[in-house]
Amino acid sequence: MSKLAQLRTRIEALGLSGVFGIALLVFALSLCFASLLPLSQDVNKLRREAAALQQRYKMSGAAVRVASPDQQLATFYGFFPAPQSTPEWLGKIHAAAQKNGIALRAGEYKLERRSGERLARYQIILPVQGAYPQLRAFIDDVLLAVPAASLDEITLQRENVTDAQLEARVRLTLYLGASG
Repeated sequence: MSKLAQLRTRIEALGLSGVFGIALLVFALSLCFASLLPLSQDVNKLRREAAALQQRYKMSGAAVRVASPDQQLATFYGFFPAPQSTPEWLGKIHAAAQKNGIALRAGEYKLERRSGERLARYQIILPVQGAYPQLRAFIDDVLLAVPAASLDEITLQRENVTDAQLEARVRLTLYLGASG
């Protein structure tokens, strides 16, 4: 009996379900080698990189120092700009408007200081006009240029549906260190 005849006899003995099972096994093995093996190599590479970073960190002499809660709070409040720097931050807001082709009309500015609080709030309400992409870019630029600012509210209004220009009311808060 030739090898081909022996193979044919064994396949007939397995039947259709046996052949299907062997095909599934071959498929599963090929899937394993095609997907899991590269992932395993990626995991090993990431582990080597993490070990190298840990070693570099240890060699740099950087000591892990846990700050006390008072130190952490002082660091937090130290992030906020001094009230005397308000004109500089307002200049950045106006520069962002100019960069994006938005003319700022007379806005409302109000400094709020509450006793016992370590932060002061400088409320800024700006009526602006422009196309939606301009307004969006303006707000993005403000929030990037002025990290101690928050966008509290924006109201958009359009005179009629075919207008590309929007009337907007933007309310920002600039948080300032209360000292000064």
